Amino acid sequence: MEHPVKMKPIQIGMTIFTLLLVGSMIFGRIFFGPPGFDWTFGSAQILMAVIHFIVLLRTRNWIYLIPTGMYTLWWLTFFPPFADHPGHEIFAVASALFLIAFVFVLISKRINWRYKEILQLAAKPVTGTTDGFTSRPFPTGPAEFTREDALGLARYLKKNVIAFPFIESDRVVLVIPEYMWSYMLFLKRNYKKGTYVAFTDAGQVTVRIAKNDYQKYKEELTFDQLCVSLGDLFKQFMQWYREGAPDKVFALLNSSGKGQPDEQ
Repeated sequence: MEHPVKMKPIQIGMTIFTLLLVGSMIFGRIFFGPPGFDWTFGSAQILMAVIHFIVLLRTRNWIYLIPTGMYTLWWLTFFPPFADHPGHEIFAVASALFLIAFVFVLISKRINWRYKEILQLAAKPVTGTTDGFTSRPFPTGPAEFTREDALGLARYLKKNVIAFPFIESDRVVLVIPEYMWSYMLFLKRNYKKGTYVAFTDAGQVTVRIAKNDYQKYKEELTFDQLCVSLGDLFKQFMQWYREGAPDKVFALLNSSGKGQPDEQ
């Protein structure tokens, strides 16, 4: 029987990053006037454009052209060196159109990180509250798939920023990071201490849940049950992929928090 999942605040680092950007703009405005704001705001936009362009290259998901284009156009609109450019008004109008498109992308949740939803779905079937965290990888049993299936699912989940894959000689490891940027931007290159689901060439599925991820839950959950549930979740993803219906993954992730209060 499923039960409401209570979680602690997650992805605090993104809030801090956003506050730093906003703080730099306020600092620039206070100490250097309107030009200071324009310089800091424009610099923030080109930074975001570069980040989304790298994600576009790594995921090969063309939807990232929208935020990349939007931030680039905002940079061209607000960055002081382009103030007298003959195409300045065109940049401004185009940036507004890209903003509208970006809002639709956000509403569709096609580029959202899915860390919280995955943790919630993994915890819902867990009924026990004993035998807390252990660092060992946990085997969750066999599943029906081939290596080609595992590689295909890995490409799909990476394209849609659901999980980040590591391809090894005998298995495909799907990492569920709290911060997808850390892998997309090459800031992290190792998954050993992270939360992951591994599909081996022998048809087995192994799960590891990192301590910091386990601690995101407000209550202690039976670790073995949680690992089995996370493995079953990704086995379901695999089944939908094999059936040619991978978009069912989105429907499930989007429904993960319905019917319960947001505990974040």
